[in-house]
Amino acid sequence: MRGPRPERIFCACAPGVEPVLAAELRALGLDARPAPGGAEASGEDAAALACLASRAADAVLLRLWEGPAKDLAAGRREARRRAGGAELRIRTEAGSATVSVDAAGAPLFRRGWRARVGAAPLRESLAAAILLGSRWGGDRPFLDPMCGSGTLAIEAALSAGRRAPGLGRTFAFEALPGHDAARTERLRARLAALARRIAVPVHASDRNAGALRLARRNAEAAGVAEAIRFAREDAARVVPPPGPGLCAVNPPWGVRLDEGAAEAWRALAALLPRLGGWEVAVLGPDRGYERLLPLAPRAAVPVRNGGVACRLLSYAP
Repeated sequence: MRGPRPERIFCACAPGVEPVLAAELRALGLDARPAPGGAEASGEDAAALACLASRAADAVLLRLWEGPAKDLAAGRREARRRAGGAELRIRTEAGSATVSVDAAGAPLFRRGWRARVGAAPLRESLAAAILLGSRWGGDRPFLDPMCGSGTLAIEAALSAGRRAPGLGRTFAFEALPGHDAARTERLRARLAALARRIAVPVHASDRNAGALRLARRNAEAAGVAEAIRFAREDAARVVPPPGPGLCAVNPPWGVRLDEGAAEAWRALAALLPRLGGWEVAVLGPDRGYERLLPLAPRAAVPVRNGGVACRLLSYAP
């Protein structure tokens, strides 16, 4: 008896983290390569696997037909049979065409635990990509000294607990003609079985009491409140847990939060000497705030957060 044929998908992500997404999809068992705006991938149950388990993807397109642009009319007819009532997405480029459907439905970064969008939202998927790019595996301490609504710390805890982000959701691919619901449920069960106790310290602090209240509510909704140590504290005075570990932070800046931006970066500068041996990932604007820090980044990757040009800065104090 023949098994299901491999599926081809395109996963979209924040610009700049395409290689991180491709690596994540390969780790999930798919054949994947980065492409502008995301990653191309293929494999059995590719759409279901990406929707249920990818942390860095924002959207998943399931390829229903690929071929020469001159054959697009026939491709549309074939794709409609497979799509049922789903809207077709058509792309043509350099004489080739693809016809796809949205496999996810709602954006994947909407995990379902965010109580409300704060003044300066960091998408959950970009937070996860920052962690993935920093090789976060839940086997060392984690610190976010300017946690805001808690996105980085919550994603760190969920990843440390190996809790697939899409297990509690339903997706558009499940309504496609011929969908094997039993097979998808078996995949859900396999992913759920990977969950483990979060055994490493996850620390999140902020000097703003309102932000901390929101972060705690979000952590409760995500089911990881007990795994995160929240504290009201200025970043300049934070004492990290025994390391080495990963410090990931999205400090206030410019377009995002003008007030106190320079002060926040100076507070981070005061903290860095206490992070000797740690890896530090800082999401900052593309406008020079990093000059307030006492050392140069060892890497600076251009990314976009909500359409704003940023850089992901990596430090090794």
